Amino acid sequence: MKSMMKILSRYVLSAAAVAIILLVINFAALAAWIMQAGSNARRDYSVSQIANELTISHERYVFSEPAETQIDKNHQWAMLLNDNGAVIWNRNLPSDVPLQYSLSDVAGFSRWYLKDYPVYVWRRTDGLFVLGNPKNSMWKHNMEFSQKVMENSQFWLPLFLILNAVTAILLALLLGYRLFSSLRRLSGGIEDMAQKRPVKLPAHGILGDLALGINQASAQLTRQEAALNKRDNARTTWIAGISHDIRTPLSLAMGYASQLEEDLSLPPARRNQANIIRRQCEQIKTLVSDLNLASKLEYDMQPLRKERVALAPLLRSVVTDILNSGIPDIYTLKVMIQENAQNSFVHADNELLRRAVCNLINNSINHNPEGCDIQIVLKKNPEGCIFSITDNGAGFPAETLDRLNDPKEPMELKNHGLGLTIVRQIIMAHDGSIEFRNLVEGGCRVVFYLPTDNLQLSSSPE
Repeated sequence: MKSMMKILSRYVLSAAAVAIILLVINFAALAAWIMQAGSNARRDYSVSQIANELTISHERYVFSEPAETQIDKNHQWAMLLNDNGAVIWNRNLPSDVPLQYSLSDVAGFSRWYLKDYPVYVWRRTDGLFVLGNPKNSMWKHNMEFSQKVMENSQFWLPLFLILNAVTAILLALLLGYRLFSSLRRLSGGIEDMAQKRPVKLPAHGILGDLALGINQASAQLTRQEAALNKRDNARTTWIAGISHDIRTPLSLAMGYASQLEEDLSLPPARRNQANIIRRQCEQIKTLVSDLNLASKLEYDMQPLRKERVALAPLLRSVVTDILNSGIPDIYTLKVMIQENAQNSFVHADNELLRRAVCNLINNSINHNPEGCDIQIVLKKNPEGCIFSITDNGAGFPAETLDRLNDPKEPMELKNHGLGLTIVRQIIMAHDGSIEFRNLVEGGCRVVFYLPTDNLQLSSSPE
């Protein structure tokens, strides 16, 4: 709301400033126009100058050549009246202009018009000089002001300017309020869109087109959200159903395979085939379990059973279980735990953390059939506890590495797939971070840490 008020105040001030500037410019332009018009009138129609160009020579009136040129050029005419009102000299005198005038006639045209001709007069010692202009060429109007009005203008003119400024500000406020109302509705609509709520703004006013665009965008997002939810729900339901339905027949197959494997009456080749069937069934069972877990973690459906977990014993226990499972001698496991990390604890789901560490170690084993050396390190810094699992094997393919560090669809990794997807999801569920990288000298390293917020330290494990 504060930002909206700031927008409104800036709009009002800007509109008022523009109105005042335009008012000042208009007054300046009017003053300049009046001064220019006055100077043109003085330059082109100075009746006194033209009257002085008429002289008497040898008892005849003589008009100077410049004056004649100016009158002819401007289509003007001139005449000289004696004291009896008779025309004693003229030039270019129109046919409808009389040659005799009474005192009242002279009083009538001396300041205005003579037969619709705009005229100017100048008194000479020998009579009245009259300069006429073409019809409809000049506008003459009488303006008179009392001395009191002129004295009061010092008060009324500033007041007039103030009233104009106040009017401009009021108009700006009115327009600004309309703009503010439209912007407030748009702001509320955008906030609703951010919260994934449907938006339907009134599409009228100065921002009606923008409101209509927001309505259309909201409707499109709502449809997309519904489609995504429908797809995700269908996928989650399908995965959960498959996981449940496959468990019973898979258990039967594993049971019969175990019986055949232990049947001493069968030839060794048959018993070996039964062993292969059992191990493949176990792998299928693990994959189905991983798929179900990855789906639950992706949609925050996996409950976290958090407890106080000692990290060093957890790491040693995982490595011990893997060694006891009988991995080939071509793989070596080395564990390094820094002194300050020996008694580190974290508030987390113990089983999920074990799953993450186990998946990382098994990933190095499964994707390096020629063997490799695996090193597991646990460190602690002020930000939290850091795990790193490093091997000197083949490393990650470039495409896979990009997908691991910046997955667009976590369930669509083609290689190093569900195992590492689950690791990422487990670490993210504990507010941690993880990075996958290849080493220059060969092999790869996976580093993840749990932040200090979840960390609890003790002098000895409980």
